[in-house]
This record gives sequence, structure tokens and C-alpha cells, in this order.
Amino acid sequence: MFRTISALTLALALSGTAMAAQSTTPKEETKKAGEAAKDAGKDIGSAAKHAGKATAKETKKGAKTVKKAVTGDAHATCMDGTRQEGKTEAAAAAACDGHGGVKKS
Repeated sequence: MFRTISALTLALALSGTAMAAQSTTPKEETKKAGEAAKDAGKDIGSAAKHAGKATAKETKKGAKTVKKAVTGDAHATCMDGTRQEGKTEAAAAAACDGHGGVKKS
């Protein structure tokens, strides 16, 4: 009988110690998990935002390169105020023929 009471007392004492060792409750752990998920969501959103900006910048660079390949880098201002583009200065100046010629600077 004495052994049974001692074993029961020991078991209760150890289970009380184990419960005291848990410093947080399940409710607190759930709250921490929710906050961690919220922070992770913000980080994912931020990463997506930066990836979108980088893609937009690269698209603009590509569009400018294509435009320069098609229109050329040479420009000429015509007498009527329009600006003509061509692959060479001579080609740009020739495009001004229908606009009153090249404006002298």
C-alpha cells in the first residue's frame, strides 16, 4: 500500500513539474504562429513587388533597344518644327525634304 501511495504521489509530482515546464499556453503558441504567418505573407508580397519592378524596368530597356534598332540614332529637326529620325544623319536630313528642309541651328 505504501508503494502505491508513493508511486501515485511521485506521478502527480512529476506531471505537475512537466506542466510547469511549459512556459506558454496553446493559445499563445497559436498567436505566435499566426504572427509568423502574417510576417511571411508580408515578405512574400514585398518580394513579388520588387520582382514586378525589376521586370518593368527590363521591359522598358528592351523596348528602347528595339525602338533604336528600328528608327536609328540619328535625328534632324525640320523647318516646320518636326523631328525626323534615321539610321544616319543623311537619312534623317533626307526625311526633312517634305517638311521644308533641315532647320539651321
